[in-house]
Amino acid sequence: MRTTILHKWVLAAFALITLSSLAQAQTMGGGDVKVFDYKNNPAIKTKMTVADNGWIYLMAHGKHESGETEVRVFRSKDDGVTFQEIKHWTRSSYWFFQDFDIIVTGKDESDIRFWSVELLNDPAGNRSILSVFKRNANLENGNAVRMYEKEFTNTQLYDVSIASNYRSPASNLMGGDPFALAIAYTGFNSADNESFVGYLTSMKAGKSFELHHPIFSQDGKEKIGEVDLSLGSTSYSMAHNQWPIMGVVFEMNKTSGHGADIGFLSNFIDYDSDFRWAAPIKVNTFGEAGSPKIQMMLDSEKDNTLAGKTCHNFMIMYNHYDSDERNWQIRYVYPKPEFRYKEGDTPTMDDLEEAPFATTSSDEFIGDLSYDKSYGHYLVTYANTFEYEGSDVWKLNYCWVPYDLLNDLKKWSVRYVYRDDFNATITPQVDIHPIKRKACWAWGEYHTDKSVIRADTEWSTITSVEEILSQGEGVKLCTSSTDGYMMLKLPMDATWKAFVYDMQGRKVAEVSFEGEAYKLNVQHLPKGTYLLKVASDTRRFVEKFIVE
Repeated sequence: MRTTILHKWVLAAFALITLSSLAQAQTMGGGDVKVFDYKNNPAIKTKMTVADNGWIYLMAHGKHESGETEVRVFRSKDDGVTFQEIKHWTRSSYWFFQDFDIIVTGKDESDIRFWSVELLNDPAGNRSILSVFKRNANLENGNAVRMYEKEFTNTQLYDVSIASNYRSPASNLMGGDPFALAIAYTGFNSADNESFVGYLTSMKAGKSFELHHPIFSQDGKEKIGEVDLSLGSTSYSMAHNQWPIMGVVFEMNKTSGHGADIGFLSNFIDYDSDFRWAAPIKVNTFGEAGSPKIQMMLDSEKDNTLAGKTCHNFMIMYNHYDSDERNWQIRYVYPKPEFRYKEGDTPTMDDLEEAPFATTSSDEFIGDLSYDKSYGHYLVTYANTFEYEGSDVWKLNYCWVPYDLLNDLKKWSVRYVYRDDFNATITPQVDIHPIKRKACWAWGEYHTDKSVIRADTEWSTITSVEEILSQGEGVKLCTSSTDGYMMLKLPMDATWKAFVYDMQGRKVAEVSFEGEAYKLNVQHLPKGTYLLKVASDTRRFVEKFIVE
C-alpha cells in the first residue's frame, strides 16, 4: 500500500510539473466577464477607457465577411462586475466603418463626454470621411455633436488613434484650454499614388481643430499601416515652458507580407512648424516589425527624468520577427538624455535606446500601453502563445514600471497573467481605474464559430484565502452530501452572478440568477478546495468550500 501511494505521488508530482505552465499561470484577475458574444465570427477590435468616476467604457468594432461593419459600446457602472450595451451602430451599404477609436473625459455623469473618431470608407475606393463626435455619458440618441468632419477624395483611410491630455494639461493652459485632443490617421491617395500619416489637433477641448496633412508620406499603395498616438507632458527642467508634446508611431515601408518598419514622429501638441522633423526615426534597428504602440509620461506636476537624470520620458513598443528563433518578440524604445526638441533639428536613433522586452521561445504580441498618474507608472499588456499537447495556448500578461526606471527591466513588476485559454485573443486593452488605482483589461477572443468580448479587473484577483474570507460574511452555503448541489442563500433579493475558482485562480464555473437563493451544481468539480464569489450591482461576497 505504501508503495502504491508513493507511486501515485510520483505520478502526481510529474503531472504537476508538466502542467505548471497552465495550472499556475493565472496570477492576477480571475473574475472574467463575458461582455458580448457574437453569434458568428467577425474580425474584432476592442478599445477600453475609464472615466474619472470609475465608469468603464468598452468599444468593440466588428467586421463581418458579408461586408457589414458594426460598432458596439458597453459600459460598466459597477467596477467591472457587469457591462450593459448602450449603443450599437451598423454600416453595410454605401459607407462602412474602416476604423473607430474612443476616449472619455469628465468627472461625473453630468460632465462626462464620450469622444469618438470614426473612419468611413466608400466601398468603391474613391472617398473617405474622418469624423469626430462628442456625446454625453449615456450616449443617448440625439445628443451626438459632430465636432469635426473631413472628406478625402481619391482616398482610402486605414487606421486611426485618438488621445487627450485631459488628466494632466499644463497648469498655464499651454497644454490646452482646458485640455487638448489629438488624432493621428493613415491612408492612401490613389491620385498621388501616396501613402500618408495625418494629424489633427484641438487646443480647445474639441471646440476647433487644426489639420496637418500629411505629416509624412511615401510613394506606393498600403505602404503605411497601423498607427498609435500619445500626448505627454514636459516639466520646467526641459526648458520648454511646460509645453506638452505628442508622439506618433506607425508602420511604414510595408511589404506584401507581414513585414514593415516602425516610424516615429514627435513635436509639441500643436505641431509647431519650427520643430517639425525632416523625416521619421526608424526605431526598429533590424528585421520585420509591426503593430507599434506609444505611451508618453503624462504628469505635468512631476519632473521628466529617467534613471535619475533629466530626460524626456516615453515608451514605444512593437512586434518584431526574429528570423533566427522564427518567432515574434516584443522590443521597446525609450529616449536617452540627448533626445531633445530643437528648432530645425531632427533627432536620430542615436538619441534613443532600443532593447528586447519579451523574448521567450513562444510568440509575444504587444497589446496596449497606458499611464497611471497616481503612481507614476507605465502599464503594459501583451499576449503570448505557445503550443501545448498539439493545441495553442494563449496568455494575456500585465506588468508596470515606475517612469524613472523605464530603462531597467530588472525594476519592472512581475509579469502577471490575467487570462490563459485555448482560444486566440486579440487587441488586449489596459487602463487605470482612477478611484481604485488599479488596472482593468478587455480583449476579444476568436472561437471556432464565434467571437467573444471579455473584461477583467485587477481588484477581482484572488490572492489568498485568508485575505478574502472576511468579505464572505452575508452569504450562507448549505450543502448536501447526496445530490451534488450546494444551496446559496443571500441577504437580499437581487440579480446575482456567481463565480467558482480553484486554488490556482482559474474560473471553473459561472452562473447568473435572480432572487435570494440558488441551487449551484458542483457535482462536476473534482475533489478539492474552491472559492465562491457572488456579486450584484451593489454587493459582493466571497466564501470557501470543499468538495470531498
